[in-house]
Order: sequence, then structure tokens, then C-alpha cells
Amino acid sequence: MRLWLRFSWRSRRVSGGDIWANRERLVRALAPGKTFIDIGGMWNVHGRMAFLAEESGASRVVLMDAMPATEEFEAERRRRGSSVEYVKGDLNDREGIAALGQFDVAWCTGVLYHTPHPMLQIENLRAVTGERLLLGTRVIPEVPGLEHACLFYPGQSPDAQAEFERAEGPGLPTIGLATPFDASQWYANWWWGLSPSSVRAMLNVAGFTVVEEHSPTPFMSDFLAHTG
Repeated sequence: MRLWLRFSWRSRRVSGGDIWANRERLVRALAPGKTFIDIGGMWNVHGRMAFLAEESGASRVVLMDAMPATEEFEAERRRRGSSVEYVKGDLNDREGIAALGQFDVAWCTGVLYHTPHPMLQIENLRAVTGERLLLGTRVIPEVPGLEHACLFYPGQSPDAQAEFERAEGPGLPTIGLATPFDASQWYANWWWGLSPSSVRAMLNVAGFTVVEEHSPTPFMSDFLAHTG
């Protein structure tokens, strides 16, 4: 594992650049005149992309998250006089997702690897997406000779946790990846290490077509996908 992770840093060709600048470019291009849903956009960013979509001319913006609305989000909504709607909900809940209806553009980042059921989440994203999905997730480097590789993090050895901590870098709240799995934290845990090829395959099976991918590091990928 040590050689695979360290070799990946040195040899994998990545697109580079500022991932948030690229995300903002896509939202500004896709949001005008469209309905827009931001799924999971509360923790640590307080609705940043939902507000950008509204600012860019989206006709309606909803932010759904499993956590309560933060004080920062509410303060920014008041400051802007914003019409961004907040819905407390879980991307793993089929009935809750169905109740939301469909949006032209769906944005979801930092969520897929925090669930024990990533395929279920992608299926639910397909249900809520009318035209385009912007999906951002932490990933693992491709495993040579093994397409669609995935790692299940809970129960990893301390040695494996230490290698991932070195690879990801210090400072990330990596419960279940660089530290032992904590069942009391549930969605805060890192459950799956998904290779980019496995994410593309899951998106394709769910009915998406990936048209753009941005990977500034071997451990992070954004996908722009169309329905149909």
C-alpha cells in the first residue's frame, strides 16, 4: 500500500489548478435560468455554492443537508436577502429525495465517501437531476491492472491508516480513514475509497454520461455528468 500511494503522487498525471475556481466556473455557466439543488453544501462551506448559483441567475435554489443550517448560512442568507431554501434531509432516503422533485442542475460534493451505500446515493442523485450533475468526491488513485477498484475503510489496520494520513496530509478530519472507525459518528466516517473509474462506472449505470472530469490531485475528482 505504501508504494502504491507514494507512487501515485509522483506518477499520475492530474489536471491541476484550483478546484474551487473550476467549480465556481461550472456553476456560473450552468445555473442561469435553471433550478438548482445543492446537496450536502452546509458543512464547512455554509451554502457557498447555493448562494453562487442564486447570484448567477438560477430561477430557484434549494440546499439540502443532513445537518442543521449553520449560523453562518443563516447570517449570509439574511445579509443577501436571499431566497435560497434550506431542507433538512438525507441523500440516502429515497422517499425524501422523491419528495424534493427534480432540478435542472444538482450539485453534490464531499458526500459520496461518507456513506456506506454510495451506489444508492448516486441513484438518488439521478432521481433528483433533470439535466446536469456536478459531483465532487475524495477518491483513491487507480490501482494498476484493476479497473473500478474500491476500498472499504472500516476495520483497516493501524499501518494502513497511517499511510493514508501521510498521503492525505495532516489537518483533515478523516475519521475512519486515518483514525479508527467510530460507529457513533456514522456519516462523519470515511466509508469508501472509490477510484475515479469506479465513480464513472456507477454514474453510467445510474443513467448519467460523464462529460468532464477535473482531478487536481490523485485523491480528489470532480465529475460533470449529463442525464441520458
